[in-house]
This record gives sequence, structure tokens and C-alpha cells, in this order.
Amino acid sequence: MSSIEPDDALNMEQGRKLFLRPCQFVAGAMTEPQLPQMNLPEIAFAGRSNVGKSSLINAITNQKSLARTSQTPGRTRQLNFFDCGERICLVDLPGYGYAKASKTDIKAWTG
Repeated sequence: MSSIEPDDALNMEQGRKLFLRPCQFVAGAMTEPQLPQMNLPEIAFAGRSNVGKSSLINAITNQKSLARTSQTPGRTRQLNFFDCGERICLVDLPGYGYAKASKTDIKAWTG
């Protein structure tokens, strides 16, 4: 018996096909009016600061510098939207927890 069942292999292939076309940066948004109107299914990447959300986006799209990465926690400070061949939209969210930000930025985030 193989380690990948037929249904799993089909799902893996369908997932691979989602990212055959190059993905591109569409917009960064810090406020609701800045959110792009994509009309596509969105997959959002959420997690603690500096766990590799942006790196995961680069890996699954096979594009080394699509989403900007940094060794410093808290560098992603807006919602970053990526159009993947007009099939899906990937959204890179800022990490929660530690962020290196000014008091003005923190006040703007928290209202």
C-alpha cells in the first residue's frame, strides 16, 4: 500500500494546479477602505509573529520573494493580498504577539 491514497493524490494534484500560474502582489491594506475588491476565494495566513507565514506563501507559490520576509518580528504591518492566477487570493496577515512598532502605529491598530 502506498503512503498516499488515491483520493489524497487527487487532492494534492488539484492543490498543485492552483499555483501553476504566477501569483502577484495586488495591494496592502491597513484600513477597511483600503481592502481590495478581489471577488475571489481568499486563503488567509494567520499566526504569531515571525513563525513563517510569508515564507510559507513564497514556498507554496514557488516564488522566492513574492511575500517580503524578515528575521525581525512584526515586519508585516498590513494585510497583503496576492492574486494567484485569478483563481484564489492569498492574504498575508500581520503576526499577533510581539511587534516592533511605534506608539502611534499601535494606537492606530487598536482604535
